[in-house]
Amino acid sequence: MKGLRLIAPLTGLALLSAFAAMWRLDPDLYYRAFALTGFAAFRTPFIDWEGVSAFVECWRRGVDVYVVDPCDVRGQLFNYSPLWLEARFIPFGLGWRYAIGLAMDAAFFASLWFVFRPASWREAAIFTLAAVSPMVAFGAERANVDLAMFVLVVVGSSLSQGGPISRLAGYAVLLFTGLLKFYPLAALVAALRERPRKFWIVTVVCALVVAGFVFAYRRELPLVLAAVPHPTWDELAFGAPNLTGWARAVTLSPAIVLLFGVLAAAAAAAGALILARSPGGAAVLAGIDPRERTLLAMGAAVMLGCFAMGQNGDYRAIFLLMVEGGLLTARRKAPPALGRRLTVLAIVIVALMWEPALRPLARTGGPVAWLIWWPGHELLWWGLAGALAAILAGCAWDSPALGPLRGSRRMAGPKTEKARPGH
Repeated sequence: MKGLRLIAPLTGLALLSAFAAMWRLDPDLYYRAFALTGFAAFRTPFIDWEGVSAFVECWRRGVDVYVVDPCDVRGQLFNYSPLWLEARFIPFGLGWRYAIGLAMDAAFFASLWFVFRPASWREAAIFTLAAVSPMVAFGAERANVDLAMFVLVVVGSSLSQGGPISRLAGYAVLLFTGLLKFYPLAALVAALRERPRKFWIVTVVCALVVAGFVFAYRRELPLVLAAVPHPTWDELAFGAPNLTGWARAVTLSPAIVLLFGVLAAAAAAAGALILARSPGGAAVLAGIDPRERTLLAMGAAVMLGCFAMGQNGDYRAIFLLMVEGGLLTARRKAPPALGRRLTVLAIVIVALMWEPALRPLARTGGPVAWLIWWPGHELLWWGLAGALAAILAGCAWDSPALGPLRGSRRMAGPKTEKARPGH
């Protein structure tokens, strides 16, 4: 049913058009409607892209944006890859901000056509719920460059499915995307689909390019990292530090902090074991379409890396859409027990992406409701991280790049003692 592929992209584009019309005709309605997502809209749309263009504009004027940025309305110091400052062609101004912001959002929603091919109305509905969730809306309202990174990763993934030249172009796109925002370097896990020799060539070349980039910008990179915002545990962000940060904030007892650390590890282990120990899991991952399996592995690698490395703005959860599509595809061929687990995991992703809209309800329930809601929400993230680790490990183990390792493991199976001749 080819028409089902259009549901998520068209729904996203329709909502984008509706909010654009509200902003133009009735800004108060725009603010009230967007508040239903759980996020507060900035006083003008697309503020994150305005910040990027402001950095470039000040740099063009000779201002050291690593030290001060009078062009940015929020007064932030430059906290992106230095490559952005080389893009002096990026235009600055209100009209350009709206044009580029709308184009970025539209490209993101259009790219969903390449991410997932639903086989039923139920699959299309689940994927569309994730695609128009508050976390996606947050990124779209800000025109955050993570949306552009998502589009570039989808382009790189699509190119990596072609012939040799196309695959090289795909890896070049993924490498360039990683140098623009750092965390998308995890998407180079796509190279695992290559045979060992080509995989190592791609890996070594990418490592050399990254090393050259770090050396070329060795003065600027520490300044960039120092300027990266660090949200507190109660802000709208996800990441491994959230749970223990919350525990330290509400109690002075190291034992309580340690308890929540143990609970987090247990949730991650449970998420991993639920999938890793499911019969037929490896065969299911091997049986899905290579394009969707690549997107699944890339989404899992990006999200797992972001979660483990620190706190991330909620808009970065858009990469869960790649995981969502892969899960819904895998469950079709899965045994019943595994299919139910994959369905539950897909629903957990939708719930987490809609959580910001439900958070105000928990706050109105009083301190007790909030003390139950927040740790439960964070433990779900830890469980999802464990499941992503299991998915990534399964995709990697079944990849052509690790074929020799699988073969050596089979060859090194249990040895049996030869029967001794009778006396």
